[in-house]
Amino acid sequence: MSAHGLVNEAASRYPAPMEPPLTIDTLRTLATLQGLELTDEELAGLLPLVQAGRSMAESLRGALPGDVEPASQYRIM
Repeated sequence: MSAHGLVNEAASRYPAPMEPPLTIDTLRTLATLQGLELTDEELAGLLPLVQAGRSMAESLRGALPGDVEPASQYRIM
């Protein structure tokens, strides 16, 4: 990982992967930052879903070579 916290040494808009495991406390903090007040029961139910989403996103990181940015297309109709 580069000194700037990016996945690639070249400029990139994609952050480095999150390495520490996600906990209920971390999830609570993230929810609070987004203006959500969730109960411990709700957080416990969301935790496996968020972990699965993070796992799927992490598996996609290897899909492209490190020096290629994903293509996107924007059209105004």
